[in-house]
Amino acid sequence: MKHTLRFNRDGKFRILMISDIQEALEIDPRTVPGIRAMIAKTTPDLIIWGGDNCDGRYLKTREELDRYLKIMTEPMEEKQIPWMHVYGNHDYDVDVPASEQHDMYQSYPHCISGRSPEGVPGVSNYMIPILAHDSDRVAYCVYAFDTMHKNPELRPGVTTDDLLIPNRPKCFRKWDIVRFEQLMWYWNTSKQLEEQEGHLVHALAVMHVPPHEMYMCIDNPEITKFKGIHDESFQCGVLNPGLFATVMERGDVDIIAAGHLHRDTFEVEYGGIRMCLDGCGGFSPKSHDDRRGGRVFDINEDGSFDTYFLAVKDLMDITKPE
Repeated sequence: MKHTLRFNRDGKFRILMISDIQEALEIDPRTVPGIRAMIAKTTPDLIIWGGDNCDGRYLKTREELDRYLKIMTEPMEEKQIPWMHVYGNHDYDVDVPASEQHDMYQSYPHCISGRSPEGVPGVSNYMIPILAHDSDRVAYCVYAFDTMHKNPELRPGVTTDDLLIPNRPKCFRKWDIVRFEQLMWYWNTSKQLEEQEGHLVHALAVMHVPPHEMYMCIDNPEITKFKGIHDESFQCGVLNPGLFATVMERGDVDIIAAGHLHRDTFEVEYGGIRMCLDGCGGFSPKSHDDRRGGRVFDINEDGSFDTYFLAVKDLMDITKPE
């Protein structure tokens, strides 16, 4: 890694996650100042871009993506804050293969994003370790999952669109799924880390499209300790690939954080795992202005944590300039 992540001397580590920035080159004039305001308020040790980092429906070429990244990474790079990313569906809309986009991201001095091992679907599947404050043992880690795009072939001649039968749970939508090879990569990586450290290492799992189990929690708000706002049609992949069941059985992931839903900022707890959404990072995508912001994770070295949604409106004037 370019930069070693380590808990501070007080045993704390702060992460700021921002998803769905989803701008093109005509960037809303409030978006970059909003990101700067969130960074100034939280002084994070790590920043995570949670997918739909750009809007590939309008930002298409390598040159356009290069110009865009120079603008959007400046708030992290000027403060020399390590940052990482996963891809969302609109990142795959860019007419530049994600593997080549990854080279562009990784060229930035403070980008610490890893890359998927050979044979693992998607590009942004990797693990980032966070070391203890006083040693080189891994005290915590972040697993990144690539939830990819939409309408791929899941087997020869069968796409996700073919699986969208009329009578299905409402949250089952057109998006791709986390594949078995990705879950196997996570399981094996986690096992290797446990063998290395002599115990399970607490972890945060980040991805763009949320897991299906989060949808159930909405309808059980008291049991799942629902906190925040939900008023958007919930969208997951076309099938439930078993990601939640896998991390539940493995036992190390305490937090699952996702984006994709621009107006939802809630957090819930199910089976001892906190699942969180972080609103919308950009001001151009459709959302409500009070839902634009990011999510803060205050991690303690023993694995305990606190998390909350941070709204840009509480940090600066978000009236759009004339």
